[in-house]
Amino acid sequence: MSMTFQQLHCIRQIVANGFSVSRTAEALFTTQPGVSKMVRALENELGIVVFARRGNRLVGLTDAGREAYSLAGRILQDSQALRGLRDNGQGGQARGTIRLGTTHVHARYRLLPVTGRFLRTYPHVQLEYSVGTPPEIHAGVRDGSIDIGLSTMPSNAAPDILSLRAYEMERCLVVPRGHPLLALGEIKIRDLADWPWIVHDEKFTSGAVVQRAFQMHGLQPRIVMRAMDVDVMKAYVAQGVGIAALNKMAMEDDPDPRLRCIEAGHIFPASTAMVMVRRDHLLKPFAFDFIRMLLPRVRRTTLVAALGIPT
Repeated sequence: MSMTFQQLHCIRQIVANGFSVSRTAEALFTTQPGVSKMVRALENELGIVVFARRGNRLVGLTDAGREAYSLAGRILQDSQALRGLRDNGQGGQARGTIRLGTTHVHARYRLLPVTGRFLRTYPHVQLEYSVGTPPEIHAGVRDGSIDIGLSTMPSNAAPDILSLRAYEMERCLVVPRGHPLLALGEIKIRDLADWPWIVHDEKFTSGAVVQRAFQMHGLQPRIVMRAMDVDVMKAYVAQGVGIAALNKMAMEDDPDPRLRCIEAGHIFPASTAMVMVRRDHLLKPFAFDFIRMLLPRVRRTTLVAALGIPT
């Protein structure tokens, strides 16, 4: 018996459904015994144990199973790309989907105008944005569930991912109107240690940058709130709950009169946003054009060379 796409899809669905066979059966419109049969058949075909078990329950992936999970995603993605070859037309005739993984700040502030321009050029292409942490985005690009990633790169970036510098993300200190810090000259980090802080979750680069800046000076910020959404952070700063270090792009043209931005690049260094694609992933022409719209100052030849796109 040869493995089937259905079996590979079954692996992905089991993980997506938290290793619940019953929920996977519902998602695949089959029965629990049907799911178990597919798993056993695939494991027998591959000669490995894909899922760790506790009694009759699936509780996780084995080391070999994690590799099988990643490879299954690539195979399913590539099979979808083969079926979509007929949709690789240009301009208004192009049809297909771009799956882009990014963080909230890029989706909310940098991608908004790009999205409008792209959809006017390619009205029949669907954009699927998934918002997550940089490690989640990196993992999605690697396993094939994301076509294009836009975020900072994790320190343990995989060698099979190609990346291109997109833009620098400078930070500023955001405080409520009338805050005493506004009366100081150049801000020093010791001036910030005693104020209440609203910080990004440390899974995000901004959260790690703030924490690291204080640690370098032997200080500990007084954190009163952690958040994953920059707009939530701004709302709580405006209410006087705390202060925050945010990407400057989140403050550009901000209409909230309750907020003030203080230069703090000397305390909280900039980070680099990167465009990521998997090395063996063939970008469709419209996906390549999306990247060109996102990075208008980067020459086409640079994009082709950096992303390994055949000419």
